Amino acid sequence: MKRRIELPEVDQVQLPHVLGLRPGVLILILLIIILAAAIFFIAFFPGITKGGRYVTFRGQLSESGVVVDGSYVGVTGYQYFIESGNHKVELMKGGIPYASYTLEVDHPVFLTWLFHRTTETPLPTLSLDEDSKKAINRFNLQEIADASAILSYDEVTRIRPLFSNLIHDLEALGFDQNTKQETIETALRFISNEAMLLEAKDALETVEMSDSMFELLTIAEQVVNTSNAGTRLGLASSVPTISPEKRSLSYGDLQLAGFAYPSTSFVMGRETASQYPEIHEAGVSVDVPSFVLGATEISQYQWALFLEDNPYWEKSNKDELMSKGLVDDSYLEGMTISSVFVTSRPVFNVSYHAAQAFCTWLSEKTGKEVFLPTEAMWSLAALQQNDLNYTTSLSPSPDISGGPVSLMGGVWELTQTPYIPLSRITGYQESLALHEAFSLDMQPVVKGGSYLNDPQTITEHTVGVIESDACGDQIGFRVAWYE
Repeated sequence: MKRRIELPEVDQVQLPHVLGLRPGVLILILLIIILAAAIFFIAFFPGITKGGRYVTFRGQLSESGVVVDGSYVGVTGYQYFIESGNHKVELMKGGIPYASYTLEVDHPVFLTWLFHRTTETPLPTLSLDEDSKKAINRFNLQEIADASAILSYDEVTRIRPLFSNLIHDLEALGFDQNTKQETIETALRFISNEAMLLEAKDALETVEMSDSMFELLTIAEQVVNTSNAGTRLGLASSVPTISPEKRSLSYGDLQLAGFAYPSTSFVMGRETASQYPEIHEAGVSVDVPSFVLGATEISQYQWALFLEDNPYWEKSNKDELMSKGLVDDSYLEGMTISSVFVTSRPVFNVSYHAAQAFCTWLSEKTGKEVFLPTEAMWSLAALQQNDLNYTTSLSPSPDISGGPVSLMGGVWELTQTPYIPLSRITGYQESLALHEAFSLDMQPVVKGGSYLNDPQTITEHTVGVIESDACGDQIGFRVAWYE
C-alpha cells in the first residue's frame, strides 16, 4: 500500500480584474477589437483612403485620348482608376478635342482592393466643325504614312490597327463617299510590308470596295509578296536630248550659275522587279515645265550670306528650331559657316525646312520664284547628261560648261517631292496630288548619293528618303528657279 503524500497548503492565485472585468472577458474583448480592426483595415480602409472606380471611357472615334481634369490618362477602350468626385473629361483625337463632359464617380469602400468597382461612360456626342474633321482624318492618314517606314514587325514592334482606325473614323465623322474613297486610296499607297497589307485587308472587309480600291490593294499585295520578284514593272528610261542654256541668278555677293531646261515629257526611272523597295525606281512618264537648275549645290559661303539676313537660322538658335520641329540636333554640325572666306564646298547638315527657308529668302531678294527642284526636274538634268561623273569628295568640279556638276556624289540632294512608297506603280501624279490634298507631312525624296556612298550602288534612278527635320552630314541641296 502506497504511502499518502501530504502537500503543503498554499494561497489561491487570482488574476487581477481590469476595469472590473474578468481576464477571460477582457481577452475576448481584445480579440474582438483586433478582429474588427483587421476587418476595417483590410476591407474598408483602402476604399476610404482611396475611393473611386475603374472607369472605361468610350468615344466615338478610335483610340481617342482621355484627359481628366487637364491631365492625360490614356486612350479610350481601357480602364483607368478615377478617384471619387466630379471630374471634367475631354476626349481628343490628333490633339483636337471632340467631346467634353462632367463625370461623377461615387465612393465605394468595401474590399475595393480585391473587387474592383468598375463603370463605363456613356458614348458622348461628337461635336466637330468641318476643319476639325479634316484635321483628324489627316492625323489618321499620317499615322499610316509614318508606319510605312517600319518594314517588319515582331514581338517587340507590333502593328497597330491603323487601317481599322481610319475606316472606323471615316464613318464616325460622316464624310461623303468621295472623301472616304480618296482617303482609303491614299492610305493604300503607303503599304510597305505584309503586316500592313493583312491589316488593311481585314479592315476593308467592312467597306464596299470600288474598282480603284481593289486595284490598289491588288498592286500592294503583288509588291509585298516576294514570290512575284520575277515580274517586271515600270517603263524603260527614256529622255530627250536637250542642250540646256546657261543662266545666272544673283543677289549682292551671292552668285548662282544655272542651266535652263525647256518644258518636256520623259520617262523617269527604269524597269524594275515587282518587289519592295525596287519599285521606288519604276519608270513613269512625267511632264516638267521649263525651269532653271543650279549648276552646283548651295555652298557653305552662300549659306553664310543667308544667315546674315536670317539670324533665326543661326546654329546658336538650334534649341528653338528643334522645339518647332524644323531641325534635329545635328544642325550645321561639322562646319564653320563664315561669309569672310569664299568656299564652294556644299553646305550640309541642313534640313528640308531650312532649305525651304533659304529658297524663300532668295525668292524675296531676287524677285524670282526659287524652290527645291522636284524629283522629275533633278532626274531630267541627270539623265540628259551623257557623261555623269560621280563626285567622291566635297570639292565640286569647277568646270560647269557641260551642265550641272555633282549631281551624283557630293551630298544627297533634297527635292520637294514627297516620298510615297507605291506612287510609281499606282499613278504617280495622282499619288502626289492626293498627298498634297490631305496636307500630309513631307518626307522628302533625296537624290544622287553622297561622297561616302559606293558609286557602284547609286545611279540617277536611286531614290532616298529622310524626315523633314533630319540634318545629315551627307545631305545638302541645290535650288531651281523659274525665269
